[in-house]
Amino acid sequence: MQFVLWYGNLPQLAQTAITVVVGAIVAYLVFKIVAHLVKGLVTAVIAAILAFLISTVPGNLLLSSAFDRIQQEVTTHLPSDIKDQLG
Repeated sequence: MQFVLWYGNLPQLAQTAITVVVGAIVAYLVFKIVAHLVKGLVTAVIAAILAFLISTVPGNLLLSSAFDRIQQEVTTHLPSDIKDQLG
């Protein structure tokens, strides 16, 4: 109750400054919390997709095909001396 009386007796400029500072602090905290939740959600979605791809036959075939394609691209663009080292 005393805070409300104290705040109410402040000049308008001081009230605005306090409101802006408190609002900025709250906005920052909410942003950090939401960013942490979104990061966790994205990580969970990626993990679920990878688990599905690894544990199912079609997914495993897709991953295998993608790996083969990447391996083919890498080996076609490597210098010949590195290709010889890889076998």
